[in-house]
Amino acid sequence: MAWHGLTVDLESPYFACFRQVAATSVVLTYPVPPFTTLIGMLLNAMGIHHANYEAERNRFQEALRFNLRPLSSIERPQRELAKLLKLVGEGRKEEGKRPVDFPSSPVRKSFLVRPAYRVYLASESRELIERLWEALRRPARPLYLGGSDDMVIATLRWMGEVRWAEGRETWGMLPDIYEGCELIRLPLAFRAGRDLAPPPLLSLPRRFPFPLPEPRPLAFFESEGVWLLPDQTAITP
Repeated sequence: MAWHGLTVDLESPYFACFRQVAATSVVLTYPVPPFTTLIGMLLNAMGIHHANYEAERNRFQEALRFNLRPLSSIERPQRELAKLLKLVGEGRKEEGKRPVDFPSSPVRKSFLVRPAYRVYLASESRELIERLWEALRRPARPLYLGGSDDMVIATLRWMGEVRWAEGRETWGMLPDIYEGCELIRLPLAFRAGRDLAPPPLLSLPRRFPFPLPEPRPLAFFESEGVWLLPDQTAITP
C-alpha cells in the first residue's frame, strides 16, 4: 500500500506555549508542538464543527502519521508572570447571595519566541492528504498553535508519494534514546475524551540532519527521511 504525504512549515510570528501535561503551579512548555496539538490545528483549518470534533480527532489519530523538526536551533524558553483564574467556585450559587468569588494566583509561564517547525504528515489515504493540503492553503478559520491567541502561519512545501528506504541520517525526532538529543515525553494521542495516552520517550536532535549509528528504514518526503510516529514498526514495508 502506497503512502502519501505533505510537508508544511509552521511559524509563530510572536510567541507560543505547548503546555506540558504534568505541569501544575509552573506552566512549562514542550520545545515542539505535540501531535495532539497539531491535530487540533488541522481540524480547525478544516472547519470541523465542535459536535463532530472528537470523532474526527479519533479518525485523524488512526489515519495520520507525523514527524517534525525545529527550523532553527532550540532556544531556552522565556518566562512571564501570569495570573490564572481558578474556577473552584464555578456554578456554586446560594439563593439571595452573590456567586462565590473565583480565587486566582500568579504563576510562572514558559513560552517560546517566534518558534518555527517543519511538519511531515503521511497517510495511506491520498484523499485525506489532499484535503489537508487544501485546508492549509485556504483555512476555514484563523490558525493557531498552542494557545488560542498564539497565531501561526502555514507555508506548504511539498505533497506527493512517500518513498520508503533505509537512511543513515534523519530530519525528525526518533523513538528511544540517542546521544546528543534532548529527551522528551510528547503526547501523541487521546484514548477517550480528554484522557491522554501515555506519552512515549522521544529523542529530539539538536541539529539536523541527525546522523544515525546504523541505517534505519525511513519515510522520505522528497530528500528528507524521517521516522513516522506514533508507531512506524506497524507500517514499515
